[in-house]
Amino acid sequence: MHRCPGLQGHPPRGSAPASGAFASTFEDERDRPLDWFKELITQSRIFGAVLAPGLVGVVGLRSNADAKLRHKAMIWGMYVRHEARQHGIGERLIDAAVAYASSHVEQLQLAVVTENEAARRLYAKAAFIEYGHQINALKHGERYYDDILMVKFLGA
Repeated sequence: MHRCPGLQGHPPRGSAPASGAFASTFEDERDRPLDWFKELITQSRIFGAVLAPGLVGVVGLRSNADAKLRHKAMIWGMYVRHEARQHGIGERLIDAAVAYASSHVEQLQLAVVTENEAARRLYAKAAFIEYGHQINALKHGERYYDDILMVKFLGA
Protein backbone atom coordinates (compact mmCIF):
# COMPACT_ATOMS: atom_id res chain seq x y z
CA MET A 1 0.00 0.00 0.00
CA HIS A 2 1.19 3.49 -0.64
CA ARG A 3 -0.34 6.84 0.13
CA CYS A 4 -1.16 8.07 -3.36
CA PRO A 5 -4.93 7.82 -2.76
CA GLY A 6 -4.49 9.68 0.52
CA LEU A 7 -2.45 12.36 -1.14
CA GLN A 8 -4.75 12.78 -4.14
CA GLY A 9 -8.28 11.71 -3.32
CA HIS A 10 -8.40 12.62 0.35
CA PRO A 11 -6.30 15.72 0.95
CA PRO A 12 -6.18 16.75 4.59
CA ARG A 13 -8.81 19.28 5.54
CA GLY A 14 -8.90 21.70 8.43
CA SER A 15 -6.40 24.26 9.53
CA ALA A 16 -3.44 22.77 7.65
CA PRO A 17 -3.32 23.48 3.95
CA ALA A 18 -3.75 20.33 1.88
CA SER A 19 -0.62 20.98 -0.17
CA GLY A 20 1.55 21.49 2.90
CA ALA A 21 0.37 18.72 5.18
CA PHE A 22 2.61 15.99 3.73
CA ALA A 23 6.25 16.21 2.72
CA SER A 24 5.35 14.07 -0.30
CA THR A 25 3.08 15.02 -3.13
CA PHE A 26 0.83 12.78 -5.17
CA GLU A 27 3.01 13.42 -8.22
CA ASP A 28 6.20 12.44 -6.35
CA GLU A 29 4.79 9.19 -5.04
CA ARG A 30 2.96 8.28 -8.25
CA ASP A 31 6.27 8.32 -10.12
CA ARG A 32 8.26 6.27 -7.60
CA PRO A 33 9.00 2.64 -8.41
CA LEU A 34 7.33 -0.05 -6.32
CA ASP A 35 10.75 -1.06 -4.96
CA TRP A 36 10.99 2.34 -3.26
CA PHE A 37 7.77 1.60 -1.35
CA LYS A 38 8.90 -1.96 -0.62
CA GLU A 39 12.10 -0.65 1.00
CA LEU A 40 10.21 1.95 3.04
CA ILE A 41 7.69 -0.62 4.25
CA THR A 42 10.28 -3.26 5.13
CA GLN A 43 12.26 -0.70 7.16
CA SER A 44 9.17 0.51 9.03
CA ARG A 45 6.39 -0.62 11.28
CA ILE A 46 3.05 0.55 9.91
CA PHE A 47 -0.10 0.68 12.01
CA GLY A 48 -3.55 0.94 10.48
CA ALA A 49 -7.07 1.66 11.63
CA VAL A 50 -9.94 -0.14 9.96
CA LEU A 51 -13.62 0.71 10.09
CA ALA A 52 -16.28 -0.66 7.79
CA PRO A 53 -15.75 -0.59 4.86
CA GLY A 54 -11.94 -0.35 5.07
CA LEU A 55 -8.72 1.37 6.03
CA VAL A 56 -9.33 4.84 7.51
CA GLY A 57 -5.97 5.71 9.04
CA VAL A 58 -2.27 4.87 9.07
CA VAL A 59 0.93 5.87 10.81
CA GLY A 60 4.48 4.71 10.14
CA LEU A 61 7.35 4.25 12.56
CA ARG A 62 10.89 4.00 11.25
CA SER A 63 13.98 3.29 13.33
CA ASN A 64 17.43 4.38 12.33
CA ALA A 65 19.96 1.72 11.35
CA ASP A 66 23.03 3.82 12.21
CA ALA A 67 24.65 2.73 15.49
CA LYS A 68 24.70 6.20 17.04
CA LEU A 69 21.07 6.88 16.09
CA ARG A 70 19.44 3.52 16.90
CA HIS A 71 17.97 4.92 20.10
CA LYS A 72 15.56 7.07 18.04
CA ALA A 73 12.66 6.39 15.70
CA MET A 74 10.63 8.70 13.49
CA ILE A 75 6.86 8.90 13.16
CA TRP A 76 5.92 9.38 9.50
CA GLY A 77 2.89 9.27 7.23
CA MET A 78 0.24 9.97 9.88
CA TYR A 79 -3.12 10.19 8.15
CA VAL A 80 -6.76 9.71 9.13
CA ARG A 81 -9.45 10.05 6.46
CA HIS A 82 -11.59 13.13 6.94
CA GLU A 83 -14.82 11.21 7.55
CA ALA A 84 -13.17 9.12 10.28
CA ARG A 85 -11.81 12.05 12.27
CA GLN A 86 -13.15 13.03 15.69
CA HIS A 87 -13.48 9.37 16.71
CA GLY A 88 -10.13 8.98 18.49
CA ILE A 89 -8.50 7.09 15.63
CA GLY A 90 -5.46 9.35 15.44
CA GLU A 91 -4.96 8.98 19.18
CA ARG A 92 -5.18 5.18 18.93
CA LEU A 93 -2.72 5.08 16.04
CA ILE A 94 -0.19 7.19 17.94
CA ASP A 95 -0.75 5.07 21.07
CA ALA A 96 -0.02 1.90 19.05
CA ALA A 97 3.17 3.37 17.61
CA VAL A 98 4.31 4.57 21.05
CA ALA A 99 3.54 1.19 22.65
CA TYR A 100 5.59 -0.64 20.04
CA ALA A 101 8.44 1.89 20.14
CA SER A 102 8.63 1.81 23.95
CA SER A 103 10.33 -1.57 23.89
CA HIS A 104 12.65 -0.73 20.99
CA VAL A 105 13.88 2.88 21.22
CA GLU A 106 14.38 5.66 23.75
CA GLN A 107 12.72 8.47 21.85
CA LEU A 108 10.24 9.16 19.09
CA GLN A 109 10.56 12.17 16.84
CA LEU A 110 8.22 13.75 14.34
CA ALA A 111 7.75 16.89 12.29
CA VAL A 112 4.40 18.61 11.82
CA VAL A 113 3.49 21.63 9.71
CA THR A 114 3.06 24.62 12.03
CA GLU A 115 -0.42 25.35 10.66
CA ASN A 116 -1.74 21.85 11.43
CA GLU A 117 -3.17 22.73 14.83
CA ALA A 118 -5.22 19.53 15.14
CA ALA A 119 -2.14 17.34 14.67
CA ARG A 120 -0.10 19.46 17.07
CA ARG A 121 -2.82 19.05 19.72
CA LEU A 122 -2.93 15.29 19.09
CA TYR A 123 0.82 14.94 19.55
CA ALA A 124 0.89 17.20 22.61
CA LYS A 125 -1.88 15.10 24.16
CA ALA A 126 0.33 12.04 23.60
CA ALA A 127 3.13 13.83 25.56
CA PHE A 128 5.27 14.86 22.59
CA ILE A 129 7.06 18.12 23.31
CA GLU A 130 8.16 20.78 20.85
CA TYR A 131 11.93 21.15 20.61
CA GLY A 132 12.49 23.03 17.39
CA HIS A 133 11.10 25.06 14.55
CA GLN A 134 12.34 24.38 11.03
CA ILE A 135 11.78 27.44 8.88
CA ASN A 136 10.80 26.80 5.25
CA ALA A 137 10.87 23.04 5.83
CA LEU A 138 8.59 22.36 2.87
CA LYS A 139 8.00 24.21 -0.36
CA HIS A 140 5.00 23.65 -2.60
CA GLY A 141 4.85 25.90 -5.61
CA GLU A 142 5.97 29.28 -4.37
CA ARG A 143 4.72 28.77 -0.80
CA TYR A 144 6.88 27.66 2.12
CA TYR A 145 5.68 25.78 5.19
CA ASP A 146 7.46 25.65 8.54
CA ASP A 147 7.68 22.47 10.62
CA ILE A 148 7.51 22.08 14.37
CA LEU A 149 9.89 19.34 15.53
CA MET A 150 8.55 17.22 18.38
CA VAL A 151 9.95 14.44 20.55
CA LYS A 152 8.64 11.97 23.11
CA PHE A 153 11.16 10.41 25.48
CA LEU A 154 10.32 6.77 26.20
CA GLY A 155 13.11 5.68 28.52
CA ALA A 156 13.52 2.26 26.90
